[in-house]
Amino acid sequence: MIGTRLKELRKDMNLTQIELSQALSISRSSLSLYEINKREPDCETVNKIADFFDVSLDYLCGRSIDTCIAKNRVMTISASLTEKEKRLLAIFDKIKDETLQDKAIMKLEGYVDGLIEMKDGEETG
Repeated sequence: MIGTRLKELRKDMNLTQIELSQALSISRSSLSLYEINKREPDCETVNKIADFFDVSLDYLCGRSIDTCIAKNRVMTISASLTEKEKRLLAIFDKIKDETLQDKAIMKLEGYVDGLIEMKDGEETG
């Protein structure tokens, strides 16, 4: 049950496995195994997950269906996004394959860096 809830929470916050594993200081492969319920996280990791998503241990373990704490956090984050940020997230959300997401991020970072360098060159040149 923890894995199922963990995956739902991660997706609700539009996080990749890599981003979440880094935030929790665990390996991506461990996170993947948790999400498919092939492995159970230790107590310390479960506490980190609950703290990160601001949910109760009862919710993570399936003893409660109350997600309002996590949903409120997602809603607060969503409300603070600009329209351009929401548009960018909607475009990115079209990519369902995590490997493709990683490649898209790398390409976008390179493209944005190139745009910044080009603009900086225009201003100084």
